[in-house]
Amino acid sequence: QDDTNVGLFTYDHPSNSFQFRTADAERMRIDSNGRLLVGVTSSSSVYGLHHKLQVEGTTGATSSTSLTRNSNDANPPYLTFGKTRGTSDGSNTIVQDGDALGTISFNGADGTNKDHMAAQITGAIDGTPGENDLPGRLVFKTTADGANSSTERMRIDSVGRVGIGKTPESAVGSILQTKGND
Repeated sequence: QDDTNVGLFTYDHPSNSFQFRTADAERMRIDSNGRLLVGVTSSSSVYGLHHKLQVEGTTGATSSTSLTRNSNDANPPYLTFGKTRGTSDGSNTIVQDGDALGTISFNGADGTNKDHMAAQITGAIDGTPGENDLPGRLVFKTTADGANSSTERMRIDSVGRVGIGKTPESAVGSILQTKGND
């Protein structure tokens, strides 16, 4: 027996996956590696990784996710990244100066795969962290034409200095620092 129907989902023995269906069409699947796949039946690599949550489609509606907060105040929904130096789930081991806390990577298909990025935004620790003290920076990268890796173009450091084309340096009264091509 290949399939066991239970309610609105099917367990497929050959692929060791749970398939969730509506209107006789598969809508999502949990594969044998525990990945949740929406809109596809097999995992694909983006940035060289097979992510635990994959949403894929052919339109904006079928290839997007949304976050909505309904509350009578000025508070938004959140997309939150968390990072520890721990080695097990639930750890709170302190991060260190230079640790990346979260990255938004913009990747496109290059005719072969989707493993190279065109642009990236990273939040990182920018100083010595301590209890209730996490100095941070934002780093913006883009990839030049003909290249296959991104280069830092702008940084906002923990002091609030902005460096464009260079890392911000300590300078009295200098919040914005730029460097053109040599």
